[in-house]
Amino acid sequence: MSAFKRYLLVGLLFGMVGISNAQSSIKKWDWLLPDYLKLQYAGGIGFISAGVGYTFLDNRIDATVFYGYVPKGISIDDLHSLSLQFTAKLIRIRLSEDYTLLPLNFGWFLHHTFGSEYWIKLPQHYPPEYYWWSPGRNAGVFIGGEIKTNWLASKTPASGLAFYTRVGTRGLYIASKFGNSSIPLSDIIEIGFGVALYR
Repeated sequence: MSAFKRYLLVGLLFGMVGISNAQSSIKKWDWLLPDYLKLQYAGGIGFISAGVGYTFLDNRIDATVFYGYVPKGISIDDLHSLSLQFTAKLIRIRLSEDYTLLPLNFGWFLHHTFGSEYWIKLPQHYPPEYYWWSPGRNAGVFIGGEIKTNWLASKTPASGLAFYTRVGTRGLYIASKFGNSSIPLSDIIEIGFGVALYR
């Protein structure tokens, strides 16, 4: 056997061991990979929002972190935000092998908007307790539904796509409505639509 062939054989053996170790490492850290990716339009967390998250308790609870963006023109300036959301999915209806309906999802969220106009702590130029709320951070609740499919499951590593909708509001809006009943219900409701890619 020539020296070149020996080096080639040794190189292939080391390469196979390396690939095997890499696969073991990937499996070892597999639990860190998100269970899904989401893309959402509107819904009070941005004009467009992208999120990653994990499922718990046999896929009954979702925890998602969203990055939201509102472009200048829709708002006074570009807005960037982060949202932490928890969703309970307690009812599942199997429509067929390919489709599952989740008709009653509900949850709550904590939302933070970045920017000098969206402060958390009351600026000094305001008198103490001038505002009882912070425009930079707020919380709210939502309710919605979802339909899960196995679309893309045969062509990608994903297990399928889901389409969802949600209707929500914020604690500030609810308090404002109680304080002023003339505020239209449509002014305190936020509707969103999204798609989720599950692994």
